[in-house]
Amino acid sequence: MRIAEFQKQFEQSAPPAIAWKGDNIGHQIGRADAVIQNILIALDCTPEVAAEAIRKNANLIVTHHPLLFHPLKKITPQSRVGDLVLTLTEHRVNLYAAHTNLDSVQWGVNFCLANTLGLTDVRILSPLIDSVSKIVVFVPQTHTEAVANAMHNAGAGMFAKYDKCSFRSSGTGTFRGKGNAQPFIGTVGILERAAEERIEMMAENWKVDAIIAAMLNVHPYEEVAYDVYPLRNRNTEYGLGAIGNLSKQMSQSSFLSLVKKKLGASALRFSGTAKAIRRVAVCGGSGSDYINDAVSQGADAMVTADLKYHTFQEFEERILLVDAGHYETEHVVLPTLAKKCREIAIHGKLTGKIFITQHRTNPVHIF
Repeated sequence: MRIAEFQKQFEQSAPPAIAWKGDNIGHQIGRADAVIQNILIALDCTPEVAAEAIRKNANLIVTHHPLLFHPLKKITPQSRVGDLVLTLTEHRVNLYAAHTNLDSVQWGVNFCLANTLGLTDVRILSPLIDSVSKIVVFVPQTHTEAVANAMHNAGAGMFAKYDKCSFRSSGTGTFRGKGNAQPFIGTVGILERAAEERIEMMAENWKVDAIIAAMLNVHPYEEVAYDVYPLRNRNTEYGLGAIGNLSKQMSQSSFLSLVKKKLGASALRFSGTAKAIRRVAVCGGSGSDYINDAVSQGADAMVTADLKYHTFQEFEERILLVDAGHYETEHVVLPTLAKKCREIAIHGKLTGKIFITQHRTNPVHIF
């Protein structure tokens, strides 16, 4: 299996289009045609992780955090990133990063964090918006099913619990062929009326081009009338954070002890008071942007990281905020990320091994 094929398979499960704008994800270092030997999974690419990959003959490192985030003006050993880039390239080790797209899938960081804390009835805390479009096409009734099936097979009308979703309405289409037109129905120069079906389907934006291509391939008309409407609908499949319920109500102190133990945190920062904790929101890494979502959805507590002094102060009376640490709230995804890579490896008949790093890559230490 080559790097390019791994990337294609991985990104079917964690589409790049759901990542934050400007996030530098994907294949960062190496050659796309390189054959994968072994894979090493880590939250960050550090010198220790790079050395471990070399020892284990892993020529692909898959991380959550991108090593290359800001433009580099030079690549020399004098900088941490430059030295790492040189080490990886000199040993022909590829680097692939899945960052905010891994945060936004339901098998990713936030659902892993929710599962680690034992939450049930888990759903997305802040669904993506501006990620869905409606495709409308007008088809002669004789070809309705062929066109609809082609669109469905390309990914239109697909939801978590349903597929082949569409809305159809009947009507009359009018047209007149000009010059060298070769109309499927009627005669050039004569205004024709045809019984047509209007087919409407929703689809994620990154699938639209493929869906239109599939539709055009089977549509009988020489020139096809279709529309693409951008929607503001919330995406039911992708988004940031997660929210769910504890199996039983807990006191604040018991809940804090649970969080500390389950995440392996050396310490917790928290503010706010709650007589009892049952409904809990989580957001791995920096989640302060989603606290209002947690409050509006009735969360008693929110577990996240990188909270500022004034953020604690602002929400002190409304929710128990728990800062468990950036690394601590994200490293829980590593086993699941390794499992996903293993599935891809099996599909691609890769005989190499998938390792999770033995190094704790947290740069933050507590004395």
